[in-house]
Amino acid sequence: MTVSSKTSAPGAVTCVLDQTVVNDKTIGDMADLGLSFFATLCGRNRGAFVLDTPGDAHTWGCTAFPDNIATLAGLDLSSSRDNKNTNRSNTTHHEKKASVIHIKDANAISQGFAAGNLTAAETVTVLDYFIKMVYHSSPNVDQDPYACEVGGLATLQCDPVNTLPTIRSVTLAGLLVPAPTITGGKPLTLKQAAKFYEPEDFDDMVELGLNTVQIPVPLDVFSAALVGDVTAKKDSSHADEQKALLSQTIRAAAKAGLETILVLVGEDNDDAVTAAAHFAVEENLYALTLPSLQSLRAARAAGTSLKLFIPLDQGQLKYLTVPDENVFVALDFGHTTTVADIASSTSMDDRSKLFYHEATSCIARSPLEYTACFRRVPAMVAYGFDLAIDNCVLQNSTDSNDFVDYGQCGRFDETVDSAWWHRHRASFAARQLVSYEHGLGWSFAAWKLYGGSNDKDDLEVIDHPAQLLALKNVAAAGLFPSLHDKVPAQLACLNPPVNDFLLGDATLSPTPGPPPDCGNGWWNYDLKACEYWIAPAPTAQPTPLPTTHWPTAAPVVCPDPPFTYGSLVMAGGAGALVAVLVGFVWNKFCGSRRREGYSEVPSTTV
Repeated sequence: MTVSSKTSAPGAVTCVLDQTVVNDKTIGDMADLGLSFFATLCGRNRGAFVLDTPGDAHTWGCTAFPDNIATLAGLDLSSSRDNKNTNRSNTTHHEKKASVIHIKDANAISQGFAAGNLTAAETVTVLDYFIKMVYHSSPNVDQDPYACEVGGLATLQCDPVNTLPTIRSVTLAGLLVPAPTITGGKPLTLKQAAKFYEPEDFDDMVELGLNTVQIPVPLDVFSAALVGDVTAKKDSSHADEQKALLSQTIRAAAKAGLETILVLVGEDNDDAVTAAAHFAVEENLYALTLPSLQSLRAARAAGTSLKLFIPLDQGQLKYLTVPDENVFVALDFGHTTTVADIASSTSMDDRSKLFYHEATSCIARSPLEYTACFRRVPAMVAYGFDLAIDNCVLQNSTDSNDFVDYGQCGRFDETVDSAWWHRHRASFAARQLVSYEHGLGWSFAAWKLYGGSNDKDDLEVIDHPAQLLALKNVAAAGLFPSLHDKVPAQLACLNPPVNDFLLGDATLSPTPGPPPDCGNGWWNYDLKACEYWIAPAPTAQPTPLPTTHWPTAAPVVCPDPPFTYGSLVMAGGAGALVAVLVGFVWNKFCGSRRREGYSEVPSTTV
């Protein structure tokens, strides 16, 4: 069902550098300026772009910029001036640079900044212009939620759309809808559920910085019982008890200062949806999440002021239209839904898999911004925010169909006391957080585990996969960014994650040092030579292959990628990170950057 849109059509939409992340104060903290931008921009459209300048009938690209690109970007680089790039330790304020600065290709941007020929502010301006031109040259941007994706460093700009204060929520998993991963493998009785979430839990949520709870509830709770039917009367009595527990929980949350989003779970039923919508209005709830778009009209019977969320996955975004400004999107960003997401069979695989999830988490802002700009509907991440990188929590499930063994489990103990796992899990959390806050907000998978310890020392130790789904455990373990201090999380995507998953610590034997230094390129272990996005001067000589043998991964094949690269090298160094990161992202989204072509695994949603 598609509903005709009554929202205003978007004005001009453009993709620009996000200068709340990359600006003249932060650009000097980027580990590899060229890698962060060119791995994406030079891989898009064959690296080609055209200008929006009338009469410029020429195709440009990463290897050949127009001579006047600085002028086009609004800069004057024609006169001699002091080097004011104080972000680099190898330059001083008194150094004089060439009288004319040419930005001949993509590499010249990072090289000019490194040498001090471009100030931080000038570099930001040129990068911003480069991003705009690549975006404006990309086809079908109105149909591609990832057309403005530059590793989390770019943002879509468009006319403002109706929005809400940022939602920072947690899902009360297991309360009324079964969540075996949270409740010890089996559903709770109503008596158990009534004692699960206590008043102090809601106080702790507020102290952490949350402002909302999301409560899944069976749609049957709001179904009308058939008069005279004994079974229906029994079901109705149970539904009344569930509704009483729901109201009790809503009041406890409100007393602590938390809003409630009610999530209806079940098949569409107009009468039940209308009853649930009236309940939401009577209880003064923040919003109601419908079973699907099909129920929108039934929910609107309770009034047009009730905020309604429509559950969607990313593939449905480009077809969405909605009828009014009080309809929003609840997105599923589950990241343990395919074999590629969860499969691993060695300690090395486990680590590279977490790196993979880290590396792709910053691009999640793109569909959120696309939905607001092109579909004119703000979206929140309602499902999929957690720190799990596999489905091992289902390993001992009573339903054997819920779990398939790809070798991904059995090594969790290696992560318990590992500083490496702590660092990268914290990075994964921060990257998801900053990405999701570019939409309406988010809801973490669960608050706590049923029967879990409240002892502070126990909470600080993550020794079971299910704890990665529980915000109380994640926060106590120091893995969650402070919601009271925005700056550290906001810069979480400034650099790619550190690719040190081969370097070892107490839980993995140390391995050799970094591969040869290829400058702005990377070492190709097949060719035994450096490779570059843009070839250096002919005098550049490849660094000899070291005597140490490094492990390599097989090349990843995707139909007609817009770039070439050698085998993905599981090793340290900026060049290796290019191959690893680009390979991971390309194969995850294959050009359209959506989850297509991978076998789905049974749902791990809580």
